[in-house]
This record gives sequence, structure tokens and C-alpha cells, in this order.
Amino acid sequence: MIKTNYNFLYLRTIFMMKKLFTTYLFLFISTVTLAQINELGVFLGGSNYIGDIGSTKYIWPNNYAVGGIYKWNMHPHYSIRATYTYAKISGNDSNSSNSFRKHRGLSFTNTTHEFAAGIEYNFFKYNLSKIGHTSTPYIIIEASVAKMNVNNGFVSGDILTYSIPFGLGYKTKLAPNIGIAIETSFRYTFRDDIDGYPFQELDGDGNPPLGENIQINPNNNDWYVFTGITLVYAFGREGCYTGKF
Repeated sequence: MIKTNYNFLYLRTIFMMKKLFTTYLFLFISTVTLAQINELGVFLGGSNYIGDIGSTKYIWPNNYAVGGIYKWNMHPHYSIRATYTYAKISGNDSNSSNSFRKHRGLSFTNTTHEFAAGIEYNFFKYNLSKIGHTSTPYIIIEASVAKMNVNNGFVSGDILTYSIPFGLGYKTKLAPNIGIAIETSFRYTFRDDIDGYPFQELDGDGNPPLGENIQINPNNNDWYVFTGITLVYAFGREGCYTGKF
């Protein structure tokens, strides 16, 4: 009789533990599902180049940049984001305040297709609903790959470059489920020829097409910058967060 009662209590305990585990698992999955808020939108802005050619200003959009953006808001403080950007990047020594560059007179144009993904961190808890903050500054850190078609008037061709985009912005609610943001992000590339210099092609005498005195700094890699606004539409169920983050 005692053994039978023991078996009964054992089986009942196992059943209760399974039921409790199943309940917690369901609540966990439900919470994760509720936390998946999506944002889909467009980026409209400009681009500029920082390197051996043209202006030395860090933020000076002189060409267009357009694209799409997707965000998965894991938490009110951070999101996973992915972007595609199509941009024209160019530099012209005539736009420089440096007298040497003005006299040198080099220029280039570059058509860019870039894919980037990374993390967006909000300084305040951000939510496009009526609950919590609907405005916040934020910072961006990403990794990207870009296919570029470079033409400087002497050589042209396609190159593939990798970069580490980082930047900052400010976003706010524009209308129900619609957000707007302004942001600037810098791209440090791992090569020094997104402007077409130094040349990979030489003339018959073994010199670059412009001659031996081209005077390009070979020690600094090139940068490019995107500045503009994003318009996004938020969809998906809103998250339930109680943590003190």
C-alpha cells in the first residue's frame, strides 16, 4: 500500500513538473513572440567621400544616397538592422580648401551598391506605441560589403570593399506606426582605391597614367559617409518588458 502511494506521488510530481515546465515554456515563447516588433522603410539622403581627392570635410553630402531599411526590435533599447543603399560617391580637387589639391586637379566618380547589417542602440526605451518613449537618440555599429564601379577618367572598373559603418541619429514618432529619423554614419573601408588611386594599371613606361608625380598618400584608407532621413512603418505585436534596462 505504501509502495503504491509512493508510486502515485512520484507520478503526480513528474506530471506537475512537466505541466509547470510546459507552462513556463509557453510563456517564454509568447513573450519572445510579443517582443518581435518589425520596422520596414526607406532611406533618403546624401553621400560624401573622405580620402585623397577633393574636400576634407567630414560631413558634406554632395551626392545622392537612397535605399531600404529593416529593423527587428529585440528590446526597447536595441534593434537588429539591415540596410541596402545605392549611392553615388565622388570627389573633386576643385572643391577642396587645400591649395595643393586645387592645383593638382584630380577627380573621380563612384557608383555604389552596399549591404550592411548590425546593431542600433537607443539611449532611451523606444516604442512607437503610446507606451514609453517615442523619441530617442541612438548609435549604430554595423559591418558592410559594397560593390563599387570606379571611374577617374583614366581607369575604370569594379571593386569589392568591406567597411565598418558607425554613426548616430535621432528618431521620433511621426504618426501611428510611422517613425522618422535623421542619421549620419561613417564607413571606414579596408582599401585605399575607392577613388581609383593608386592606379593598378600602368602605362608603357611603368608609370601611372598621370605620371610619376601623382602624389597620393598610400598610408590612409578611404572613408565614405551617408547622411539622411529614414521613414519606417512598424508592424507586429508589441513587446511586454518589465526588466530595468
